[in-house]
Amino acid sequence: MDERGAASLQTVLTYPIVLMLIFAMVQGVLYFHAQNTAQSVANGAVQAARVEGGSIDSGYAEAAARLARGGDAFASVDVSVTRGEEMATATVVGLAPSIVPGFRGLRVEQSATGPVERFTSAVVGP
Repeated sequence: MDERGAASLQTVLTYPIVLMLIFAMVQGVLYFHAQNTAQSVANGAVQAARVEGGSIDSGYAEAAARLARGGDAFASVDVSVTRGEEMATATVVGLAPSIVPGFRGLRVEQSATGPVERFTSAVVGP
């Protein structure tokens, strides 16, 4: 039996599979980095908005600062901050960057909610 070229055939078959696995691992790392960055941005924004004297604008400012420190964690991102009488919420929605041509990236959504700080009068027992 002639086995000339068998090594070349094995290489042709295994090389694309190995490349796909490497690309999938890198894409997964980019996705999880984007998720962690989105959670950090949401946490910071809600912390800035919920403190006494905080506002929606301070939440957006903190989110922008954290996004700037996060580097290229997102292909696109949208931040929403709300502050009511009792609760403040921040939501970050974005796309993780893609290394695969033609693939737009995976959607990432993280949110954080916290009570608004406010002073109340002390309740004295009966």
